[in-house]
Amino acid sequence: MSLHIHRFVDSVKAHEARGQRDFTMPMRDAKDLHADITKLLITLEQMRTQQSRGAEVVEVQIAGGSFKSA
Repeated sequence: MSLHIHRFVDSVKAHEARGQRDFTMPMRDAKDLHADITKLLITLEQMRTQQSRGAEVVEVQIAGGSFKSA
């Protein structure tokens, strides 16, 4: 995960541990978090499309030939 996502998760945990009901963050942090989430979603979509394009069937045949057990 990215730095900004980790900071967000840690901040939520800290606020929750203190029993706080509300959580606010500076706009700069919100924009950084938004950018990291967007990058993550784009990467996931690219991986998904590459996986569907690259899904080829590989057939393997193994022949024992004249193999004999001793």
